[in-house]
Amino acid sequence: MLRTLVKDSAVYAVGTIASRLVGFIMIPVYTRVLTPADYGIIETIVRLVDIIGLLLSLGLAEALLRHYYLAKTDDERNRLIGTVFNLNLLVVLAVALIFWPLAPWVARLTFGHDRYAHYVAVSLIGMMIGSLIELPLTLWRAEGKPWRFTTISLLKLFTQLSTNIVLVVWFRWGVWGVVMSGLLNAVLWSVVLGVLVRLRYGSCFDKQWLAPVLRYGLPLVPASLSQFVLHYSDRFFLVRYVSESELGLYSLAYRFGMLVSVFHGIVALAWSPWAYRIGDSEKGSVLQLSRATSLTLIGFGCVSAFIALLSAPVIRVMSVPSFWKAGDYVPLLALAYWFFIAQGPLSTGARLAQRTDLLAAANGVAAAVCLLLSWWLIPRYGVWGAVVMTVLSMLTLVAGCYAVSQKVFAVQYDTTSLGLAFALACMPSVYNLLVHDTGIMDLILRTLMCVGIAAAAIYWLHARRIARLPSWTQWRRLMARVKAWMAA
Repeated sequence: MLRTLVKDSAVYAVGTIASRLVGFIMIPVYTRVLTPADYGIIETIVRLVDIIGLLLSLGLAEALLRHYYLAKTDDERNRLIGTVFNLNLLVVLAVALIFWPLAPWVARLTFGHDRYAHYVAVSLIGMMIGSLIELPLTLWRAEGKPWRFTTISLLKLFTQLSTNIVLVVWFRWGVWGVVMSGLLNAVLWSVVLGVLVRLRYGSCFDKQWLAPVLRYGLPLVPASLSQFVLHYSDRFFLVRYVSESELGLYSLAYRFGMLVSVFHGIVALAWSPWAYRIGDSEKGSVLQLSRATSLTLIGFGCVSAFIALLSAPVIRVMSVPSFWKAGDYVPLLALAYWFFIAQGPLSTGARLAQRTDLLAAANGVAAAVCLLLSWWLIPRYGVWGAVVMTVLSMLTLVAGCYAVSQKVFAVQYDTTSLGLAFALACMPSVYNLLVHDTGIMDLILRTLMCVGIAAAAIYWLHARRIARLPSWTQWRRLMARVKAWMAA
């Protein structure tokens, strides 16, 4: 079953990586068309819509994913799917009717004036209609169809970029072009995917599924808001207590540190359906969860270490000397985001037991710790206070999620393997404390450490029989296939 998790993750990686690369490639195009003020407006509206979206999502996608495996028959699944889709449609209609007349007030609250009320209104409507797209994609994850998920994701990406280019670059609509592009794509794909789902699963509304779906999904709303606090609240403190240059260094370092969770997003798409599938149907599921958790956390311990070790040389190559200090902050931020991704696998038990209320409580405690430490540390220690706060807040999050999950669904994890994963993620921070060289020898040592960390992880996984190394014969077969593919 671990092979299924790895294979599905590899398929999801196609769409995820392509989305990241294409978005990065298009940056030079947009920067020549939009002004910095336009970017500021778009960024503010995106953050506003994200917060409102978290409040109004009701956790329906995750609830659908969990209860799909609890349904015993095809008829029960069809009624579950119809109920969730109809509930989501009702929420979209209700929010559209409520927020459209409130758009000027929301714009004044956000910008201090209502000149951008039409942008806010259209963006909110686009966001709510776009939520109808998430459920079909979640359904295909539940059915174990990663290629269909990835194909639709790539097609969505293509239409989004195409409409952006036409409206923003060709028609020169500026912010209005970005907003309208989002709305048009939301309408297009919600109609296409909605029709496909309705034709296959029907449109019944079963009140018996309504209560368990909401009971599971609603606690995930405050949990998501708490994670938003964990990720972004430090900016509100830093802007008041540090200079703009220090804030820029921290933002650059944070971007590198968050890469750990960006890469983990690929595995996260495959993790939930895989865990629910084996947790409800397979004997030995606890052992499978333990082995998969060890594999995931050791793997991302390596990813965290690689990012932390190589970020400083990369920053020195990509930027001028005034930005180089950002490399000092990355190791601890990468460690913090290793803690963040660890809470996903370690909280699976609570999700299997349908105790998302406990996860919401753990996330709320972590968000409170984050705000308290920000208030205490950032005024005294500036950027380093924000870095330490991030590490301690994420540690609180993973500890809380682990504790409540073990309480309702105990899993005997391989603590030695988890300790190794933690040690791998910590090594770059220790190296930064001991070595301050920035020359060629520093680059050599960092490269050797990356190789050593990878070798240690592979050896350990093989020795623990968590992941087997290919034999010489298997390597030869693989190389033969690669040669045949290249020749074709």
